[in-house]
Amino acid sequence: MLSSLAATVDLANHQLVLVDDASSDGTPDFLQTLAQRPEITVIENAENRGFAASNNIAVAAARHPILLFINNDLEFSGSWLPPMLDALKNAPKAGAVGNVQRNFATGLVDHAGIFFDLDGLPTHAHKNRRNPPSGTLIQRNAVTAACMAIEKEIFLGVGGFDETYRNGCEDVDLCMKLKGEGYHLYVALESIVRHHISVSPGRNKYNDYNTQIFRKKWAKQSSKYGQQEWPKEYYRRYARYWWRMNPRLAAKALVLLATGRS
Repeated sequence: MLSSLAATVDLANHQLVLVDDASSDGTPDFLQTLAQRPEITVIENAENRGFAASNNIAVAAARHPILLFINNDLEFSGSWLPPMLDALKNAPKAGAVGNVQRNFATGLVDHAGIFFDLDGLPTHAHKNRRNPPSGTLIQRNAVTAACMAIEKEIFLGVGGFDETYRNGCEDVDLCMKLKGEGYHLYVALESIVRHHISVSPGRNKYNDYNTQIFRKKWAKQSSKYGQQEWPKEYYRRYARYWWRMNPRLAAKALVLLATGRS
């Protein structure tokens, strides 16, 4: 991540905040070699705090008005940053901007925004497609914070990441709070990065726990989004592989489309 970031962004014009979440390997020593550089801020957590708390800590140390959250398992290439910043600046009522992420192992799209299913749970849009949507910008109801741009003032204004979550759903929760304040979420389609998806040990350990929290907070609203989004997304996902469709779900999606409830 660091080498590809330095190759694509002039870090001298930015501040890079690196949070070591109580690593037990050689990470602290490695990061201290980077801490000598004026553009890099290194923070060491005394105990493992997880994604939400660690990023909130990083925000508190950030000196600039625009934040860019990036996971440590991303690889960057080309001009990926300008499209995100342009969208954040110029898209109507922009709350946060995500981008297209390709699965490093397969090269297929893993994320081009997030939609909700009928239960109001989040699902990555365009997952496992060869190509992302056409165009330069699309609006979604949520985007992942694996790579997300947002103004610091807006982030703090909605309370930042909810630290009740543990390595999951914090970013979707943030998007729901942004939408509740009237902001829009966008995907900059010309910004494309590669993502080593969920390879961190224990990445999915708290999935059920996080889902329960999200349901309790947001299911009433997110299920409404699901009624609108899921039918079209279901057919879009299986358009090339229609024989893999679940007949019951296909029929349900068709009814929702036919009755205008999506």
